[in-house]
Amino acid sequence: MIAKPSDFGGLFSCQRVLIIGANGAGKTWFANRLSDRTGLPVFHNDAFALKTGWAYRDRSDIRRAQDDVIAQPRWILEGGPSLLQTDGLKRADVVVWLDPPKSVRIGRIIWRSIRFMGRNRPEHPEGNADWPGRRQFRFVRKAWRLDAKIRAEIGAALADTSTPTIRLRTAKAARDLF
Repeated sequence: MIAKPSDFGGLFSCQRVLIIGANGAGKTWFANRLSDRTGLPVFHNDAFALKTGWAYRDRSDIRRAQDDVIAQPRWILEGGPSLLQTDGLKRADVVVWLDPPKSVRIGRIIWRSIRFMGRNRPEHPEGNADWPGRRQFRFVRKAWRLDAKIRAEIGAALADTSTPTIRLRTAKAARDLF
């Protein structure tokens, strides 16, 4: 159910917010702004998933960390479509689907790689510095190639839920909420 914040009491009164989107959609930015406005704690799925050197944790460890957050009474949880396979979708008061055009997302991925060159992004565990190069090129190419599949996966998961969903397709729409 695509909704407006006013349809269900407003985004800023929610206690459990799931922020979903593909890479470069603006999830971290949005989650941090929403936290500033509401005081809700933010949890980044990348922090659960990554180990040092861009290696991924075991799926069961990631799921356990996600479940620990979802069991709490107040949270903002942001990440990709894999979060829709958790109980977070059932427990969330609202889902915010950030869905800008593919070209915008790719530009953001490249820009953040340059911006954080040689450093960790704040939402990542130590030992995962961004560095433009072969790994980043493959990441951008994969994000471009899988765009339609990710959108379809998110859309299908959200079609089967009664949790109100706000779909934001532009940066302006996201900024206008604040």
